[in-house]
Amino acid sequence: MRLRFGASGVVSPLLSNILLTPFDQEMRRKGYQLTRYADDWVVTCESAAEARAAVAAALRILNELGVQLHPQKTRIVHVRQGFEFLGYKIKRGQRQLHLPPGKIRSGVQPGALYAYPREKSIRHFMDQVRALTSRRVPLRTTELIEELNPVLRGWGHHYKRAHVRKLFHRLDGWIVRRIRSHRFKRWRNGGWRQLPETKLYGEYGLVNLVQLIPSIASRKRESS
Repeated sequence: MRLRFGASGVVSPLLSNILLTPFDQEMRRKGYQLTRYADDWVVTCESAAEARAAVAAALRILNELGVQLHPQKTRIVHVRQGFEFLGYKIKRGQRQLHLPPGKIRSGVQPGALYAYPREKSIRHFMDQVRALTSRRVPLRTTELIEELNPVLRGWGHHYKRAHVRKLFHRLDGWIVRRIRSHRFKRWRNGGWRQLPETKLYGEYGLVNLVQLIPSIASRKRESS
């Protein structure tokens, strides 16, 4: 859901929190499972009828506060289709698992809820990396990685607790190829000889997205 504050448009998160605290309290008093950040919020319900009742209740409360729901961004969806919230796509997993439960090490469960970075966020992140690693950027590889690392670390830490292992692995490989392409001025090159991953992650200190994932980071600390 997205809220619209009168005719003034977007307001600050601080003002949103001050204004909408009574909304939180009243919705929870009515028994709804509400999660809100600033003017974005989600109510989880057990049926479509309960969801429609939640929207009606929210409309009544918000009208009393002088606030309107954003008509294009307010909708009722089934968790199987998923929904976007705070940069994440959240949905219920439907794929059948072929391993017996005792052999599953990842914590994946059939029918459980999963969170992923939404496509728009992934594209924006990749655009940032492309701009920083353009072949026209006049930086040495060490300087390039110094510029790149804060972007990798910030984005990676934001999403590291989602289900991102495959995504992070794919992005790590792509970032390494971008750095080699910057160094040798073409995409297909023998950069793996002069700039192997061990050197980039070790000597050059390139941030490895996969290594930011808590379960993997903890195993690395235990083994070191």
